[in-house]
Formats: sequence, C-alpha cells, structure tokens
Amino acid sequence: MTRLLRHSLLSLTLVASTACGRKAATIEAKESHGAATGHEAADARLPLKDIRGLHFVVVPEPRPEGAWYPAEAIGDESAQALLSSPVKGIVSAVRVPPGQRVSPGTVLLAIQSPELARLKADWLSARARRERTEAELAREQRLFQAQAGSRRELETAGSEAATARAEEDAARLALEARGLSPEAAGAMLSLRAPRGGSVTAYTVQLGQGVEAGQELGRFQTASAAIARLELPLPAPQDWQPGTLTEVRKSDGQRWQARLEGTPAALSTDTRRLSYRLRLLGATLPLPGTPLEVRVPLATSVVLPQSALQQVEGTWGVFVKVGEAAEFRPVRRGPELGTDVMVLSGVKPGESVAGEGAYLLKSLQIKRKSGGDDHDH
Repeated sequence: MTRLLRHSLLSLTLVASTACGRKAATIEAKESHGAATGHEAADARLPLKDIRGLHFVVVPEPRPEGAWYPAEAIGDESAQALLSSPVKGIVSAVRVPPGQRVSPGTVLLAIQSPELARLKADWLSARARRERTEAELAREQRLFQAQAGSRRELETAGSEAATARAEEDAARLALEARGLSPEAAGAMLSLRAPRGGSVTAYTVQLGQGVEAGQELGRFQTASAAIARLELPLPAPQDWQPGTLTEVRKSDGQRWQARLEGTPAALSTDTRRLSYRLRLLGATLPLPGTPLEVRVPLATSVVLPQSALQQVEGTWGVFVKVGEAAEFRPVRRGPELGTDVMVLSGVKPGESVAGEGAYLLKSLQIKRKSGGDDHDH
C-alpha cells in the first residue's frame, strides 16, 4: 500500500512538471514573437535627428469642404434657334457680334444675293405683265360692250390676264416662301433676330458664300438659365439632384442654383462628368458667360499637399511617433488649391510631416533599397 501511494505521487509530480514546462515554453514563444513584432515596427520608423528643413503640422478636426470649379452659362435648348439663309448669297456684313443682347427684328447679318435679285426681278416682271394684260382685258371689255370688238378677242385677253395673275402669284410665293415680302425684297438680304436675345455663335465669316438653308449661327432667345460644368473623377458623393449651391461671376454677381441631375457616364470629348444647374434669380447672365460653381465635396481633414507623399504607388503621410516618424497610408481626396482633402488614415491631433516630408520619403526609399544599414 505504501509503495502504491509513492508511485502515484511520483506520477502526479511528473505530469505537473511537464505541464509547467509547456506553459513556460508557450509564454516564452509569445514574448519572443511580441518582441520581434515590436522590433519590426520600431525598425520601420525613421529617426528625425539630423534631418533639417522638416516641419510638422497638427492634423485638424474634419470640416465640410467645397471648391469653386469653372462653368459656363448656357440657355435652355427649347429657347435656342438656328440662324439660316433662305437664299444663296455672300455674307457682306456682320451687324451684331455674338453675346450682345438685341431686341426682336434687329439686323444681325447682311447677305448679298443674286438669287434674291433674280426672284425680285421675276416678281416685278410678272406684276408688270399682269397689269398690262388686265389693262388689255379692260379695253376689250369696253369694245365688246360697244359692239366694236369680238367675243374671241375678249376671251383671249381674259385668258392672258389670268395667266399673268398666276405668274405673279407664283413669283410672290417664291419670295414669301423664303420669309421675304416681295415689296421689301431686294438684292440685299437682312437676317433679323427672331426674338429678343443674343447670338451665341456664328458659323460663317465675312465674305463667305452661303447656300440656301445653310446654318449661319445659333441664337439664344432668352437669358442663360443653366450653368454647365465638368468635374474630374471621383464624383462628389453628397451632391444629389435638387441640392442648392452657389454660382458666381467674375464681377461678384451671385446666384443660388439647383442641381438638375447627375451624369450617368463620362463626356465623350473631355472624359469628365458633366453637370447642369438651374440658376435661380431675376437677372440672368448672357449665354457663354464664364461662371464658377461651388461644389460640396465632403467632410474631411485638410492637409497641405506637401504632407502627402507617394511611396511605391501608395499615398500616405509621415506620422510623428516620439523622436521618429512612420509612413501611414491615407485615402487622398480632391485638391483645394495648395491643400488636399484626406478622407481617411489620420486622426485629429496627430502630428504629420508637412514641409520637407519628401526628405523622409527619400530616407524611406533609401532604407528599403538597402542603402542605409541599420540593426535588426
């Protein structure tokens, strides 16, 4: 019995010793791994001593940001009209330059037209023949009533008068179909403003020959109620249809504007996002007027552009940790002049390298390439 008890106690002692040994080994391994991880983190840090020209900035609190982007005043498509010549001719004068507001009926272009002169001559000739045949018909009617003329001559005169009237009507219609009054038509065509507004652009030049029906320019029959702007990617996340913002002109005039819609695709020519905003106000700008639109971007931290450095294709900042700095990737947002929005990666109150951050970038690249020996 005593021998059995001693054997049991010995077995328990061996089991306890083994368990303690395994636990000690596990703790030692964890401590060793932690020490290695800490060593690697410390090893990734860049010492700040002996680096001149390096200045740090404190990361500010996030704030809602916006930026002014160039835009152009345009009119509603329904308020635009095409200018065209009803006859063939040559542009002899440009009476009103693009962008100048005019009243209805103002002469915009003068066109010399041999075709128009011929049409006017045809009408004058037809009118003269009609007057002559009508006078002849009246004479034959008097002679017939006085029994001094024959019925056949009267009928012939009536037929010739009817033909002359038809020819005059045809000549008149040829002019009226081109929007011209036969009495006022001549060799010179005056192209007039269809309504009050302004010419947005001419597509012809002084002295240029034009064909009948050819487009000569575009006319805006109302003030420009739309501001059109194009933005690079990425699109503003908080800008939804119906959102109000500000629009301004170089002379200080401002409007409230409502976003009408968001683009579904990039523009084919500039590969940008095209937006339309409706201007809200009584006095609207002329079409083609340069404008600026304030675009709300996001609520984010704003840092100097010099603080963000690109290392191996990744944008980031150098955050101060004690007497060293470590590179931390960030999500870069739109630029705001000399500043840039940082959407994530830094916290308010942290110190990051601003001016001179490129020195730390050079040191980091040099260290990764093995050009700077250091202990492991």
